[in-house]
Amino acid sequence: MKYAIIDIETTGDKPKNFKVIEIAIVLHDGIQELDRFHSFVDPEERISPFISRLTGISDEDVQGAPKFYEIAKEIVEFTANSIFVAHNVSFDYGVLRREYKRLGYDYRLDHLCTIQSARILLPGHDSYGLKNITKDLGIELGNHHRAIDDTLATAELFKFIFEAAKGDLTNFVKREIDPSLLNPNLDIHVLDEIPNKIGVYKFYNTEKELIYIGKSIHIKKRIEQHFKNNKTQKAIEMRERVAYIDHFLTGGELIALLRESEEIKNHQPRYNRAQKATQFSHGLYSYEDQNGIINLLVKKRNTTEQPLVTFTSLQSGKKYLELWMDEFQLCQRYCNLHKTQGACFNHTIEKCLGACVGKESVEDYNKRVKALCSNLNFGGESFLIIDKGRTSNEYSFVSIKKGQYEGYGYIYRYLLKRDRNKFKKYLTKQETNRDFHSIIKMQLQKDSKLEILPL
Repeated sequence: MKYAIIDIETTGDKPKNFKVIEIAIVLHDGIQELDRFHSFVDPEERISPFISRLTGISDEDVQGAPKFYEIAKEIVEFTANSIFVAHNVSFDYGVLRREYKRLGYDYRLDHLCTIQSARILLPGHDSYGLKNITKDLGIELGNHHRAIDDTLATAELFKFIFEAAKGDLTNFVKREIDPSLLNPNLDIHVLDEIPNKIGVYKFYNTEKELIYIGKSIHIKKRIEQHFKNNKTQKAIEMRERVAYIDHFLTGGELIALLRESEEIKNHQPRYNRAQKATQFSHGLYSYEDQNGIINLLVKKRNTTEQPLVTFTSLQSGKKYLELWMDEFQLCQRYCNLHKTQGACFNHTIEKCLGACVGKESVEDYNKRVKALCSNLNFGGESFLIIDKGRTSNEYSFVSIKKGQYEGYGYIYRYLLKRDRNKFKKYLTKQETNRDFHSIIKMQLQKDSKLEILPL
């Protein structure tokens, strides 16, 4: 296996406009250097004063140097069949890909980040910046922020990483998408424009039929995973059918979950159908036994009973019920989590007040069960759940009105701080259902950063 260890210096304009001014490549096998390439590059534009001060590279230094297109073929051939390695690989790899994109060429290599791998394989360092980690390891770093010096230092660092991994860096290599495996109608460059933020994405086939809807906190990364997935025949089949991609950002994860569920219910895409049937497959049900005690039970959903709340699996339902059982001091026996005719285990450790052995009255026990049921319906209260927005100057919000999900929206932060009732103007109303309530409940349990704003 060959590794192309690379460092790039750029003009320092806006990230999408960075132009290469110096590039250095060391071909390595993990033990020793095999070959190297180094060149200044004429960016055909001015170098920012900040970058000149940082790197020591001036406009005069790159005057007369080859332009990128003049060395592009040589770099492709030099790095062919190698793993692209860099310290903060997303920067160097991204810059190089954009340079090739300007030339109409899709440059792709599997890649590895020495920062990420060093954090795991070489633990215990205060900082993993190149200057600090090389100093800790006794690696010479000449002119920091010069491509050739940084590359040679990264190559020495790579030797430590390779040795710590015993030569097997498989788990640290990020595999690239193979365009030859994708639908020929899919413009692979569309992926470069999708941000790695929270949102919902949609896949369409050649006939522009919606075939899949998904959500992720990193939508670009998640979409790429779909296109690299060879694990099942269904995954391969879907990948080959995707001809168009659409997406929208949601700001926070809660709205992403709600929008995904809403879109799947409305459109029922082909590759979501199995998921739709099992998405909220279980529910929490209540019933009175012959003694008048309200029992709780997590079981598979049916068409004849209305659950208090729904879950994606039996295991998930029992997990949440255990949390609520502890919070409301309920009995394991009457939550159907401990099969016994006598005292439940929680009573022996004084977490259950003794309904299972007659130490607590039916009325007192049922009062707490009803409190939980009311809580699952948000206590009939009205409030907003505030989350981060799509931009830094807005909030996303979910509205609960009298215990029912009302809808979602986005509002400028200053407007909400001035008058919380301003949200009504920006509310997208939605029909409520148990699944939406379950999503909201579970996310409130999971995400402590969500803010509750009473109305």
